[in-house]
Amino acid sequence: MNELYTPAELSLIERNRARLIHIVEGSEQPRRRGAERTLGLELERLVVDVASGEVVSYLDDPGVHQLLEAWVNLESGCAPVYIDGRLFGMQGEISTPRGPVGISLTLEPGSQLEASLGPSTSPLSLMAALEAFDDEFGEACAAVGADWQLAALGLNPVAVDPRDVPLIPKERYRFMDSYLSKQGFYARDMMRCSASTQVSIDSGEPEELARIYQLAVALGPIISFLTDNVLSWRGLVGEDTPIMARSRIWDHVDPARCGTVPGTFSADFSAATYVDWLMGVKPILFTGDAGKSVSTGDATVENIMALRELSTGELAHLLSMVFPATRLKGFVEIRDADSLPPRLAAGFAAFVKGIFYSPESFEEAYVLLAKGRADEDIAKAHEALRREGWKAKVYGLPMTTIAGRLIQLTENGLLDQNERVLFHALSDLWTRELVPRDLLLRS
Repeated sequence: MNELYTPAELSLIERNRARLIHIVEGSEQPRRRGAERTLGLELERLVVDVASGEVVSYLDDPGVHQLLEAWVNLESGCAPVYIDGRLFGMQGEISTPRGPVGISLTLEPGSQLEASLGPSTSPLSLMAALEAFDDEFGEACAAVGADWQLAALGLNPVAVDPRDVPLIPKERYRFMDSYLSKQGFYARDMMRCSASTQVSIDSGEPEELARIYQLAVALGPIISFLTDNVLSWRGLVGEDTPIMARSRIWDHVDPARCGTVPGTFSADFSAATYVDWLMGVKPILFTGDAGKSVSTGDATVENIMALRELSTGELAHLLSMVFPATRLKGFVEIRDADSLPPRLAAGFAAFVKGIFYSPESFEEAYVLLAKGRADEDIAKAHEALRREGWKAKVYGLPMTTIAGRLIQLTENGLLDQNERVLFHALSDLWTRELVPRDLLLRS
């Protein structure tokens, strides 16, 4: 590196690196403990026209842009968010019977509607917020005069060629679509057609981060299997659509920024390990504090860090341009689950709370799944589950045994009986060796 940069540039890189590590380890987030630890829930869904069964796009007439305009006029307590001169979302609070919950409404590249909720200490509050969000969606549809519904599916079921799904007119996604489509065969499937459920958890103290992150990564293939919710992919009928289709797509997006971060299971993994990996990745684009996005070509994150001292917002943008299955952004973002119906999505949040926020359940789960693990074990687990499903052996254990143990640990970790009942929406499936996709196929 000394041969590539001047002493002044090296100093800039080191200062930016130190601040990125500070952000990644959660030092700028509140340190919550015990019952105060919080969850965030993000649910992406497709807007579907009931009469035609077609997925509604941003610029259709009527389209998602009109839906957002009508939604803003509902006086929902959320402020509109404009990017590149267009309305692309809202941010604020949503009222629920359990009290207000923070919300951010955004759009994914293929017009998938994303509700980001929280942080909250209770999955029940997140469920109430999802219900209130869906009620507002219905009101906005009525204002537009459209009969639309939100479809929780891991992949767009009607898109045969992802290129037929129009991108929303957002500069960020134009750059990403152009770059990623050259890196992986299924990059456009990911951007334009996929939808997920994501749960974010507190990262704990810096010395706790490694174990929390390692367990989340080890759980990744298992979560992907247990939340499989894809009815059809590229025109295939359900019976011919492979299981865990969305995770298969992620294998062919961009290996430089996806998958498992090298060194995740090393004895000295830390926020610095994650940042040093990030610094070697090409970010595709850079968005400055003024909100303008520019292509970064072949420049790496490290190259950009050598230019000047970056703001907190600009560093956060760089963190958002990598897509490992578990991402660090000052909190731990678990990204493996397919889009799920609201009750199952909230049940998934309860699952995560039960495993990660009970010291006893966390320790048992860590020993069961993450202790002694190697980076390559994650790919092997994905392969086994895709090939054999419930009959697979994962980390040397039958998948059925792992599911049973996880159900038990979640039940033990959830002290609120109502949260346990919420989790049962998922665990009742797993005890019957079913996943959400099976409900779609049976219906």
